[in-house]
Amino acid sequence: MGTPDRAATVARPHAAPGTLDAALEDHWRTAAVTPTPAADDAVFVRRLTLDLAGRIPTAEEVTSYVEDPRPDKRERRVDALLADEEFAAHWADVYTELLLGGATQLPGGIEQGTHAWLEQALAGDADWADMTTELLTVSGRVEPESPAGFIAVHGRKGRVEALTGTTARVFLGVSIECAQCHDHPLDDRYTQRDFYELAAYFAQTRPRVRKGGDMGREITIVDRRRGQMRMPTADDAPGTRTGPLVLPAFFGQTQADDPDQTRREALASSIVDSPLFAKAAVGRVWTQLFGRGVVDPWHDLGAPDQAHPALLDHLADDFRDHDHDLRHLVRTIVLSRAYDRASADPSAEATTQTAARRQAFARFPVRPMTVHQLVRSLLVATGRRDDTIAQRERTVDKIVRQARKAHLVEHGDDEMLSADTFTGSVPQAMFLLGGPLTVRGASAGPRGTLRDIMDDHTSTAARLDALMLATVGRTATPEEQSRLGGYVDEHSRPQPAFEDVMHAVLLSSEFLSIH
Repeated sequence: MGTPDRAATVARPHAAPGTLDAALEDHWRTAAVTPTPAADDAVFVRRLTLDLAGRIPTAEEVTSYVEDPRPDKRERRVDALLADEEFAAHWADVYTELLLGGATQLPGGIEQGTHAWLEQALAGDADWADMTTELLTVSGRVEPESPAGFIAVHGRKGRVEALTGTTARVFLGVSIECAQCHDHPLDDRYTQRDFYELAAYFAQTRPRVRKGGDMGREITIVDRRRGQMRMPTADDAPGTRTGPLVLPAFFGQTQADDPDQTRREALASSIVDSPLFAKAAVGRVWTQLFGRGVVDPWHDLGAPDQAHPALLDHLADDFRDHDHDLRHLVRTIVLSRAYDRASADPSAEATTQTAARRQAFARFPVRPMTVHQLVRSLLVATGRRDDTIAQRERTVDKIVRQARKAHLVEHGDDEMLSADTFTGSVPQAMFLLGGPLTVRGASAGPRGTLRDIMDDHTSTAARLDALMLATVGRTATPEEQSRLGGYVDEHSRPQPAFEDVMHAVLLSSEFLSIH
């Protein structure tokens, strides 16, 4: 077995002109920062597997990667993960949260159906422009396993304003919700009239969700021939608009009537053609991988007189040039010099450059796993690695639903129903980390990781190395060997002591974070 804790880093040549790395070097020069060293192989493959497959790597995957002598092993590993069905499943989690996040008490089957459609699209050749068009133009009677969930959830019960604001944020990266009541207070480019002209694209759309079908719900989305948007007035009662009529217009660009095109089809076309579309997509993916956007937050691209950073412009241009291919975008970012930076900064400059490095993406940020990443990682770490991906995903969905239900019962609110990020709240921690999955997984019972470790190794040192490799992707440090090994050796029965160590590691910030 190799020594993943001391794995060498990969040498990187000087960035070629016109590449993302060249844009990053310019970004760092402008910010006057020196980036941290590159992460070692063991850290990189753990980070990469969490971000692309939604789980920690197995001990075998870490060791195989660390011991691979090929100079292009990073590209090979990235391409293998992007081609795997786990990529589609994990990023379907990401985009389900993007599309349905903020909605409360989702009708049965909508979330699962949206995820299933996204997973199929991401596993195939669909690009983000085509997916966006489908999401905004889906029509007729459809099952929840379709792109209909976005409009059905945000636009049901006549909530045209909610659908409009969410559409602008998700697909254009602009937050215009407050303009529905008055002219935008921070950006004079977005007036109240602009908001309602955008809303007029949905004025004739009526989504309905009824019980029935294989997934428990049937969705119908129709566009009526009649139905116009009115501006509200100060005297209007809640939920009513009695002001002047407005016709569809895309931020001041009046939409010409086209008998062969519905209003929503015209809107989708304008959105995909907008320069903000690629920037918003890039910003959301970058935020997913770094915890913060190049413009932060990523849905604040409409700030007044804001010159977007050259780094964002470069990525958006490249995304458009590659036909809005999400896999290409993810691949470009995770093979960049920003993504492979170390998160620890042992240099003497750390105290003076830490904040600047973090701001300029010259040091990899430590961030929490999402709920789905955490559950998948617990299953892998504790011994469910032999399950098929489909079996593991069913278990993940069941545990996440149980966690959300427990949170709702305990607190009477729906905050966790639409939040995928593990925030470290007490109910989440108690259920996910102190619950039966972790307790059983940390035991040395049959079919578990710890049982295999106890059977395959005889010395305390070898067992500790194997335990740490299976959970945090590295062998034990000398300090851990001394402290944890001493704890184990103090006990007459090593098995309960190792169970304590396993449980403590699963509760550690190192296990719970992406770093």
